[in-house]
This record gives sequence, structure tokens and C-alpha cells, in this order.
Amino acid sequence: MPARLLALSLLAAASCARAAEAPAEAPAEAQTPPAASAAAAFETVRIPGSAVAFELVRLPGTGVWIGRTEVTWDEYLLYCAFDGAPPDGVDAVARPSKPLDTHPFDRRWGLGRRPAVGMSANAALQYCAWLGARAGGVWRLPTEAEWEEACGPTPADLDARAWTAANSGGGTQEVGKRLPNALGVHDALGNLWEYCGDGSVLRGGCWRDPPAAVRREARLAFDEDWVLRDPNFPPGVWWVPDGDHLGFRVVRASGPPR
Repeated sequence: MPARLLALSLLAAASCARAAEAPAEAPAEAQTPPAASAAAAFETVRIPGSAVAFELVRLPGTGVWIGRTEVTWDEYLLYCAFDGAPPDGVDAVARPSKPLDTHPFDRRWGLGRRPAVGMSANAALQYCAWLGARAGGVWRLPTEAEWEEACGPTPADLDARAWTAANSGGGTQEVGKRLPNALGVHDALGNLWEYCGDGSVLRGGCWRDPPAAVRREARLAFDEDWVLRDPNFPPGVWWVPDGDHLGFRVVRASGPPR
């Protein structure tokens, strides 16, 4: 074999040997949605006089702690006075009686760890005052800026993180059943619209909204038509008859919002 052909043959053989020795490229792994960041700070708060507790998440770089989930019926019913009188009489905070317009008040979705639904903005604000009298500290609704920070960006895997019309089964679901965001917050998107600030604006979308409408940027103004069926006067002080999409989460802060 001529020397030139012999050299080319030897180079080709060496190249094939190197290709055979090289490890095959690993297939791309499916991306697992991020869990709560290891740097996230959590605190458990027990409501005095009860066995009910809930979790808070600290907004990074602030003294603001926000509810990890929406306020549940377990929490909210401690505040209500459905028997006509506060259960312990130790505070002077006004409390809602059982609604006359919605039977049952839980919309047959269930109590317990389901989010409390259908309260007015006034009731949500009064709950914060009651919680402060019970647990100490300054409790309030989040500002829109605080809510947006707690919500984070709209996730690509929305179905895994939010209850919408596509997966809710036609009602609210227990809090904390969808994946949390990187901060550790559950259900900021979907399940229920959440009161912010003075309660005139709500954020987050709800169980009956199509997925395309459940976005961090979505805002909903309170509509007075939702209280027209309330037989009380003035209407809508404690409950919103057509408010099966309304809920809230709380904030504990070192002072009023800036």
C-alpha cells in the first residue's frame, strides 16, 4: 500500500476509536419546578386560645411577613360570632354574624383548610384588627407592591401552582395543595382573588378564571353590584352575596405600609 494511503487509513482508524471511547451525551432532564428557596424565612403563628396555626413568609430584606396561604375557614371562623356573641368576650373588635343571603356560607365546598370565601373588605380588615388583639403585633392586608413581591412572576407551569377553571372542579380547593413559588408562598395565583390595601382592589385571579387570565398583572376592582342581594342595611358590611371569588391573606409588619 502506498505510504500516503497507509497514513490516511491509520488516521481514520484512530478517529473511529476516539469516537467509540467518547461517552454518549446524556439526554436532557425534565425541569423540576423550584421548591421554596433555602433562604426563605418561615414562622408559624398559633392563634391564642385555639389549636389553629398558620405560617408566614418574610419578604426578603423587609420586616414584612405575609401569610404563606390564604386565610382558611379554620382561622376565620374563630373570629366570627355565628352564635350571636363573641366566644370569649375578651376583645371589643366587631365580628360578623352568619350571613343571611348565602346558604350554606361555605358554598358547599367545605370548611377546614379551604380558604374563607365571600367576606367583605371591611370584614377582612376587621379580622386583621382582631388577630392583632389576639396575637399581638400589627396585622393588615398586603399592599399591592407587597402582594406582587410575594406572588413572584407568573409561572410557566401554572397548572401545577394555581387553581383555575381548568383544574379546580368548579370551586375552591384546600390551601397549600399546589406547588409553592420560590419564596414558599402558595396560591397567590388562583383559588381566590385576594383583597389588597384598603380592599378596593383584588389580585391573583380565582378558581373560575381561565388560565390565561390568572396572571401576576391581573387586577380586579371591587364591584358594588356583588352586594345587591344582601338583605342587611347597609349591604355588604360583612358578607358579599356574589363574592364566591373573594378571599384574602394577612401581613404582619412593624408598622403601617409605607
